[in-house]
Amino acid sequence: MAGFLFSLINLPSLSAVQIAGFDTFVNDRFTNDSSFVANQFDLSGVGLNGRWATMISENVYITAEHFSPVIGSSMTFYSGNDPAGISVTRQITSTRLQIQNTDILIGTLDSALPAGFSFFDFATEDISTGPGSGPGSFAQSSYNNANAFVFGRSPTAWSTSQDMAVGRNVLNGFNFRIVSGANEGPSIEASDDGLSGVSSEAMLQGGDSGGPLFVENAQGRLTIVGVNWFIADTNEDAINDIFGVSYLGNHDAEIQAFIDANAVPEPSALALLLGLMSCAYLLLSRRSY
Repeated sequence: MAGFLFSLINLPSLSAVQIAGFDTFVNDRFTNDSSFVANQFDLSGVGLNGRWATMISENVYITAEHFSPVIGSSMTFYSGNDPAGISVTRQITSTRLQIQNTDILIGTLDSALPAGFSFFDFATEDISTGPGSGPGSFAQSSYNNANAFVFGRSPTAWSTSQDMAVGRNVLNGFNFRIVSGANEGPSIEASDDGLSGVSSEAMLQGGDSGGPLFVENAQGRLTIVGVNWFIADTNEDAINDIFGVSYLGNHDAEIQAFIDANAVPEPSALALLLGLMSCAYLLLSRRSY
């Protein structure tokens, strides 16, 4: 299968995600309309500066390695879907990690997002086989035939930080080891066949790499299952008909270890540290008289 995969970054030009029956009120996040397909969810942890960063802790983001935000660049996050609403901008730091040789990259912002801005749970379920029906197979996983929210660049002329459209698709494929570009790893896939049974069926395009693919969890919140990775032509007719995301569940321990190693200090611990520093300063000051 690897022979016909095309990494999104290697496409000749950037273009908007393809969404069947695209409607700016339904599919553009920053039209700020109640009919928006993901209007019921808090999307404040999804940032964009032409490249994507989705928050999985207060200060750790996840994206695609081959199309990651540039170190030192700014990333803007909006508290809601109003393009004129509250937003914050953070810097992309050099603290980052590519998960093995996959297309998954995690990194840190220069400071945590403020209270009220979200971060997302990520998939933790191990999937060990493809189309089989045994334990650990995709067929037995919670993501087989799951309805997903697909994020990509909007066909509407928005600013760089608001160039965000959302479609839907059904997850119907899994490959334990896909090779695309220089990276490889497990992927979950969806078809662009008009047969998914969901409205706003989406197909990724160049420039969508690194965007999140979400599934609603049992608590009614979004879980990030993967980051946009490749599109492919399975019929070799020059028409791409599936897309795939780097699946996160098989690498959840490594992702969590990075989050733990780069955790933001708890307010109480920070206050204690500042207090100790103040005491030390006062003692040194007294000794100087």
